[in-house]
Amino acid sequence: MVIKIFIDKPVSPDELSGHIDLEGQVFTIGADEEYLGWIDYQEGDVYDEDDCLIGWAEEDGTIIAYYQETEEELEIGYVTQDGEISYYDEEGEAIYFGRLRNFQKYVEGAAALLLFLDREV
Repeated sequence: MVIKIFIDKPVSPDELSGHIDLEGQVFTIGADEEYLGWIDYQEGDVYDEDDCLIGWAEEDGTIIAYYQETEEELEIGYVTQDGEISYYDEEGEAIYFGRLRNFQKYVEGAAALLLFLDREV
């Protein structure tokens, strides 16, 4: 089943911005659909379009970003059991980012946040 990624838009309903296909590949939605990366469901990891590890989801839904240059791991947000995704701002406050429809695993929320955050915020 295709997982749909909805991103929060001020003063309007969440907007369909991307999807995750059956193989775990992540794409934007629209006329210029763009491949962003993929999910390794077996390991629970998220990779960018260059096959570089960029993060993962912990068993409790915590989303971790991984920076290969420094080997730093940083908690950047979380996904709930209902598929709602939030990220942490500079002050550490949780900010609603969006939601997933048809989601089954926390790593799908990690992929949505890790691959879409820079595009949307």
